Amino acid sequence: MKIKLFEFGLTATLLLASSSVVVRAEDVPSNLKGSGEVVITSGGGTWEAAQRKAFFDPFTRDTGIKVVLVPEDHAKLLASVKLGQPEADITSVPGGALAGFVDKAAVEKIDYSLFAKETLAEMPDQMKNQNGVGALLYSVAVAYNTTKFPAGTEPKNWVDFYNVKKFPGARSLPKCEKLVDGGLLEGALMGDGVPADKVYPIDMDRAFAKIEAMKENVGRWWVAGADAPQSLISGEVDMAAAYNGRIFGAKKDGAPLNLSWDQSLLQYDYWVVMKGSPNKDNAAKFLAYISRPEPQAAFAQAISYGPVNTKAFSLLPKEMLDILPGSPNLAKKQVFQDYAWWNKKNAEGRTNWDVALERCVALLSQ
Repeated sequence: MKIKLFEFGLTATLLLASSSVVVRAEDVPSNLKGSGEVVITSGGGTWEAAQRKAFFDPFTRDTGIKVVLVPEDHAKLLASVKLGQPEADITSVPGGALAGFVDKAAVEKIDYSLFAKETLAEMPDQMKNQNGVGALLYSVAVAYNTTKFPAGTEPKNWVDFYNVKKFPGARSLPKCEKLVDGGLLEGALMGDGVPADKVYPIDMDRAFAKIEAMKENVGRWWVAGADAPQSLISGEVDMAAAYNGRIFGAKKDGAPLNLSWDQSLLQYDYWVVMKGSPNKDNAAKFLAYISRPEPQAAFAQAISYGPVNTKAFSLLPKEMLDILPGSPNLAKKQVFQDYAWWNKKNAEGRTNWDVALERCVALLSQ
């Protein structure tokens, strides 16, 4: 199986935008309006702030449906679904975790009947799963401290990341809990010289051998997304596998950080509607509303993650196309993470994710 390079069919003319995208109430289809509420989980912080600005507040303003937020806790949410009393109507999950939610019979099928035809046409097929709607695009990339690696000496890709002779210094890699989200094995294989289109199916023996050889140079194994930039800023490490949004957020605040898009792993989250959702209709309206290009562009401006609606790119300032995952300017440099491979089961009923997690834990405990 060859990895799929992420391609967007962007046909609209790119526009220069000097101000934030504005969602106008008169543009909202009447079938999305209603009453009552929809309960959504949120991760707080800048993440929630961006969602409020682009999704939650405009949705309530334009539809009359109130958005109620609860802290994101998937274990607690799944337990409430099992009891038949889901504490939220909607949550977001990593693309690789969707299959697990489906296996637990924890989600409803998505009602695409409320989505405008043009909205569906503007969303790549990967974003329209029968059990989940694309939430955002993000990337794990090679990030570094520009004080240690100034312009002209910086690492370009995973080969450079794993070359400690040419690029000395401590590294930060995702811990086992984040081995999929953090692209641990994919990065290791590309670091060992495997071409991007040959990464899948993953050769676990080769990948773990590369990681084992790097172990002594790892200054921090990160779990939270903020750990990587923090370790770079503090000087604990000089190079890290990190989420693009975290690095650009720190860079915006003045931190001497940067990243390379070459061989960056393109990933995505899904919005899902929980089984037994008491506000199922309002949940469907919310997802149809935020999947339109204007809310997607507003969210991308607020937090620098890629929109799941291709038309949104034409509503953004041209300079943003150089920093948004999946944009026409960057897609050719990126590789699309293969969640289908990660969720494939062996004869014993264990997924590749299960097997890799066990091997990772064993390796790091040595």
